Formats: sequence, C-alpha cells, structure tokens
Amino acid sequence: MRERTIDERLIVPQSGGIYRLCGNGFAGKNMRQYAEAWTAIALMNGQYVHWIDGACRFNPDRILRCFPEAYPEANYLLRNLFVGRGFTVHQFASLVQRIADELTITDAKLIVVDGPIVMHLDAQVRDREARTLLKRCMAKLTQVAEQNDIAVIVITAAKAYSKRHKALLDIIDKQCNQKLLGRNRRQGGVSKLWLVHQPTGSSGFRAHWTDQETLQQTYSRILHQKLRTDYQQDLEEITLLD
Repeated sequence: MRERTIDERLIVPQSGGIYRLCGNGFAGKNMRQYAEAWTAIALMNGQYVHWIDGACRFNPDRILRCFPEAYPEANYLLRNLFVGRGFTVHQFASLVQRIADELTITDAKLIVVDGPIVMHLDAQVRDREARTLLKRCMAKLTQVAEQNDIAVIVITAAKAYSKRHKALLDIIDKQCNQKLLGRNRRQGGVSKLWLVHQPTGSSGFRAHWTDQETLQQTYSRILHQKLRTDYQQDLEEITLLD
C-alpha cells in the first residue's frame, strides 16, 4: 500500500497573513527548512526577503543548498536577503517595528521570523512584559502582512514546555491564518515527518521521504521543475507573439 504524502502545492504560504511553521526541536528546528526553501524560491524569482533571526541560528549555506546545483550566481542572490538578529526582546521588537519602513524600499514579498518566542522566555523579562511585547510584535506583523499583501512566516515549537511558553505560543497561534505542523512518526521502524496543514486540512508524510531524499533535495527538485515550467511558458509566449 502506497503511503500518503502531502500535496506540496497546498502548503505554499498565501499572501496577506501569518503562516506558522511548528515542529520538534529547539523553536521548531525541524520545520525551518521549509522557510529556507521558500526563501530560495522567492530569491530566484527576483524578490527581496527579510529574515528576522530570533533563534540565533541563521546560516546562509542552508539557503544556498536549496538552489539547484547548476543555478548561476546563486551567491549573488543572497544580496537580496536582509537578515536581522534579535538577541533581546527589545532588539527583536525594534526589528519588527522597522520592517514596515524597510518594505517601502525593498518591496519584499516574504518575511521570515525564526524563533520569535526564544528571547521572550528570558528569565530577566517579566511574564507580563514578555506577553505585551510579543502581542505588539504579532499585531505589527499582521498589519504589515495585510497592508502589503505579503506572506509572513513564523517558526516555533509545536509543544510548550512551561506555562509561560504556552501563553506565548497561544499569542502567536491566534494571529495565524495558516499553519503547518510537523511531527515525527514511526512507520515500519523508520521515523518519518508527518505534516498537517491548516486551514486546508491536508495531511501526509513529506514527499519522497521513503527514498531517503532530504528536504533540501526535494526542494531542489521542485525548483528544477519550476525552472523548466517557467522556461516552457516563456517559449509559449514567444510562439504566440510570432
């Protein structure tokens, strides 16, 4: 019996809202590869991308590995990726508040916020202050997404490990109109990534997991397919013009 895989076309972020990626590991570590792949696609389309790194783990090499191997000047595309690191709650809040002004310059269509809760868990920050600051940040990101008709991706853990953590996760979840949850499931003695997408309700294992294809390779394949499709469309448009 063939195992069910999720339809990757249904889980692509839609503009005008907040998309939550949530999974296992530190601040949803196992799901950030989706954000990296979507970032690569946006860069290949000539778009700018803003990445706010609240988890202090951004690595440009991971973005580069999402590009097809033969893609020309992939390093050059990273110039269109703007990265800001929020080491404290106030630095993070400042980055979020500035994003609207930066969009007037870049006209970016994608914003990624990795680990927005991490610095809000700092023991030196009171519970109430952490909740207040996060609510303001999420309200601002929602406003930016709606007014600019862009996609904002936030990456978080799926499960809370404390009362405070749960309260912060709830704040984010209430602002999201899209969500992709990833959990590891054992099937036939092998651990596989099971995905559930809302609001479509689509679910299934990550495609080609049984072939031991990595997520980076999966999206490299998708990007290759996209290039071929775009190239074919260009040829058809040229033919029509002739």
